[in-house]
Amino acid sequence: MVSVILISTAAILVAIVGCAVIWRMDMLRADEIEHTPPPTPRPQLGGTEGSHPASLRSS
Repeated sequence: MVSVILISTAAILVAIVGCAVIWRMDMLRADEIEHTPPPTPRPQLGGTEGSHPASLRSS
């Protein structure tokens, strides 16, 4: 009976600590994304007609 209580207590503690670690890592990632500047837009390649291949152009 004592071993069941010890195993259950250990499982509950591991779950609580694991959740806290995952939540903390998630908050750190959210802060990193929030403080990252947005990417600069890339210039379009292929001229003014768009980037579709010739076979998809409508005539």
